Amino acid sequence: MIAVMISFFYIAAVCLCIGSGILKALDSRIDIGHVGLTGRTVCGIVALTVFSGWISIFSRIGILVGITTLVLAVFGAYYSRKEITEILKTLRSDLSAADIIVGIGGILLIAYATSRGDFHTDTGIYHAAAIRLYEEYGSVKGIANLQLHYGYDSSYLGFASLFTFSRILPNALHTTTGFLMCLFMLDALYHLRDFRTHSVHYSDAARISILLYIFMNLTGAMSPATDYGTMLMTGYFLCAWLTVAEREYSRKEGTAENHTALYALLSVYAVFLVTMKLSAAMCVTVAVLPLIRLIRRKAYSHIGVFLGLGLFSFLFYPIRNIIQTGWLFYPFEAIDLFDVEWKVPVEYSLVDSAQIKVWGRCLFDVDKVDWPISQWLPIWWEAQEHYDQMLIYALFLGVFLIVLAAVVKRQVRPGFAVFYVMVAANLTVWFVTAPFIRYGLIFILIIPLLGAASAAEAVKDRLKRVSGYVMIMTSILIAVCFAARIDHYLMDDLVFVKHHLAENYYILQKPFDDALMDVEYIGEAGIPVYYTANDEEKNSYYYSPSTCYYMMLERTEPIGNTVKDGFRPK
Repeated sequence: MIAVMISFFYIAAVCLCIGSGILKALDSRIDIGHVGLTGRTVCGIVALTVFSGWISIFSRIGILVGITTLVLAVFGAYYSRKEITEILKTLRSDLSAADIIVGIGGILLIAYATSRGDFHTDTGIYHAAAIRLYEEYGSVKGIANLQLHYGYDSSYLGFASLFTFSRILPNALHTTTGFLMCLFMLDALYHLRDFRTHSVHYSDAARISILLYIFMNLTGAMSPATDYGTMLMTGYFLCAWLTVAEREYSRKEGTAENHTALYALLSVYAVFLVTMKLSAAMCVTVAVLPLIRLIRRKAYSHIGVFLGLGLFSFLFYPIRNIIQTGWLFYPFEAIDLFDVEWKVPVEYSLVDSAQIKVWGRCLFDVDKVDWPISQWLPIWWEAQEHYDQMLIYALFLGVFLIVLAAVVKRQVRPGFAVFYVMVAANLTVWFVTAPFIRYGLIFILIIPLLGAASAAEAVKDRLKRVSGYVMIMTSILIAVCFAARIDHYLMDDLVFVKHHLAENYYILQKPFDDALMDVEYIGEAGIPVYYTANDEEKNSYYYSPSTCYYMMLERTEPIGNTVKDGFRPK
């Protein structure tokens, strides 16, 4: 736990300093207004993730990159020392003893969960091994031929590779998920303490959804899982967008130019989210709002700045995809632009994408991938746990409340309208592709809470007896639907805490799981490639390059005499 908390502090300090430096440089050209401590830290997270992605195209994420990261943080701290000092002074004066006690308790709980427990299944299959690939090689041509999962290429694993300290410590750290949980938990608690003074509660609903997400995934805090990282960052993005929309709606903070600039900055983050996981791809739809406003103001230089930032935050992702799979996006066969020798064969990609769909639909048979929705939907529904079914009920009740509130109020502000379209688009894509609850959980959680917030505002502004009673009763039903999932995960978390008390990870963190691996020397140069030595579908962080599947190794051959030369299908 002690090592975990030191890691949390180091990641926070580095990201805060780099993010503050970037925002100050941006603010010198475009007035973006006030950005708080969490917003500055998130800017640093995005910047470092993009940095690791670009560096990995040319080099590995080793000690030199770690030193460069620290130097950038020192420079950022010096450049924005005034802003950092002011915001820390404000925070210190604003915190009460109760705030500090609650915050420390939350940090200790998350640090406890991050120090021990069981890894996410996919972390054992490919997350940990992909992090090691970043550290050892950066990008490897055709590495997805050895194991197709490497082609998913979440940028979150690049961010995680910056903070393993594997060259310094005896065991590599994996604390980034716990750090994100800690950061967003503290931010949510800090703002929710003033809940009663808020005139509207849309961003409060988003903060509650983040707390619920953390609560429901606390036992996975140790895993650098791409689902967790993406949903946590998406949760922050949703909350930040609603915060700006509330500022604009209430006209209490910032100018119209500030609001547009912040919307544009958040649109850059939305583009970045695509690199974390394609399940968040539809977040980019929000960019239409700041784009239209900047065009109307003829602020073409501002458009150029944000467009440049968006492209820079994204382009490394398709480049890495091309290097590692031969496809622009993998597994997405509709865009077939490249004919390179290391390209993953289309038949393998088709099977992989089909597996994602049928597993999400609980069919578990690729031959059923073309089943119509009327055929697979009943099977999917019956396969859901009771508490997940209740959550889906809450989702529909939330949609009903949002629509009813809009009818009662007879208006929807542009910032909120674009937001709802974006969430609807994400949920639609989630449902028709791979409707695992965990793939879209943050979107599913936020809609019922936003429905209750919309109902509260509508009842307050236009008290109509019938619609008011309907809204109140629907909000109560949403709370009932949430209760089943909260009850399940409360027990889950309590059992987790109790069962792992005896584990001796109060100083160090539990290391990555190892797996029984064997080795095969392939090609004329005898390049060693490791594979799982038994039938267990488990890869290893400690051997690289490696694969869970010997049959994939059998159908792959090296291009040259080294791993960096890449791999191609036979």
